[in-house]
Amino acid sequence: MKKSTNNKDHPKLSKAEEKAKQHLISVGLYGRSVSVVSNAFRFTSIFRNFSENQVLKEFNLSFSGFVVMWVLWVWGDLETANLARNAGIAKSTLTGILTTLEKHGYCRKEPHSDDGRRVVVHITQAGENLMEEVFPKFHEIENLAVSELTSDDFETTKDSLRTMLGTMEKLTKQSKS
Repeated sequence: MKKSTNNKDHPKLSKAEEKAKQHLISVGLYGRSVSVVSNAFRFTSIFRNFSENQVLKEFNLSFSGFVVMWVLWVWGDLETANLARNAGIAKSTLTGILTTLEKHGYCRKEPHSDDGRRVVVHITQAGENLMEEVFPKFHEIENLAVSELTSDDFETTKDSLRTMLGTMEKLTKQSKS
């Protein structure tokens, strides 16, 4: 990681970001949070598309399919409701993804041992092999994405994202109660 530098090395607003900012100011709705959240959204969209085009398509995986496989790889067997929640997708979306992943032999669905209405998803050996091959390539893209951050920027970004995630998780729990 690079050593910390001053803010003059940070990129300026893109034309799209400047236009959005000026429009929101003109209608009285601009706040600093817009820059953070919209840039986070733009980053994740670009990262998702780049990783699909550069790595995941080689393995016939969508980004969502990759995330489902990653969750299974890390956590092991999960009920579909938990798998969908951990992958950040709707359970109805998970159904189609699992159909594709099962077709490739990467996972299999089985009835829950205590309740036949519930379904547990298992990663197969082919799925384990897939993740051992695809994740290092995906991780290279993660490394590239943060490669121009200074050491201080990296730590600040990591901590700030965790704080924002914690805030949203709290708000989500409150809205469900």
